[in-house]
Amino acid sequence: MGAKRGIWVQRVLVFLLSVAGFFIVCSLPLPFLLKAFVVLIGVMVGGYIAFLRVPAFDPFFRVRWRLPKNSEGKKWCAITFDDGPSPSTPKILDILKEEGVRATFFMVGNNALRYPDIARRVQKEGHVVGLHGLEHKKLHNADAGEVDRQISGCIEALRSIGIEPCKIYRSPHGFKSRAMFKVAKKHGLEVWAWSRGIWDTDRPPPDVLVRRATRLARSGMVLLVHDGHRENRDPDISNLVVALPAIIKELRSRGFLFVTLDTFS
Repeated sequence: MGAKRGIWVQRVLVFLLSVAGFFIVCSLPLPFLLKAFVVLIGVMVGGYIAFLRVPAFDPFFRVRWRLPKNSEGKKWCAITFDDGPSPSTPKILDILKEEGVRATFFMVGNNALRYPDIARRVQKEGHVVGLHGLEHKKLHNADAGEVDRQISGCIEALRSIGIEPCKIYRSPHGFKSRAMFKVAKKHGLEVWAWSRGIWDTDRPPPDVLVRRATRLARSGMVLLVHDGHRENRDPDISNLVVALPAIIKELRSRGFLFVTLDTFS
């Protein structure tokens, strides 16, 4: 089971457990105020778990996960790539160039150091480079020092190969914490999640990816796909390479315009 699908399963489990817990508590022979207190504690715990592990959920609205509405009625879509660069990234860049689409790449610092020429090509061809951490490491339980090491390390890695990253950050798996927001603010970063993930790292057939990306497409969609897989040296993204042109063509046929996240940061 891929990481993104695992997050989806966790959302469902949290919801089901919350509903089950509510009815169990209500059925207990307890005073009303005690029942209300237990339910309140359950809601607080469930909300905290959702805050940590559900990418787009933040009660303080510090995470951006979709594009704003526009007064002209245009349909916007931002295609975002995580976990690169990798030896397969040039195939993605060739497709984007052929289709005339600019995208946003959240790079892993160590991967950029491993493939500096590919990383530089991403920026040279007009795409936006954002931060995804020095390593692909979950940070929801990390202290501020470790979060800072990941973010600062990614910035330094990219600068060392001649790339000045945009002031945008996406945490691995979309996991977050108070420490993460504190460090992101220190570096002047805007935190981005996504509104549509298609679990391409699970390697489903290309037609499944196309259907997932386009079936529920809405204006303002931030689409998450991957040109790498964590810190794997040569990940197989052949399914996405086949699907991406069809995804772009289908969305374009529906009137979508492709934008990058720096437009709104």
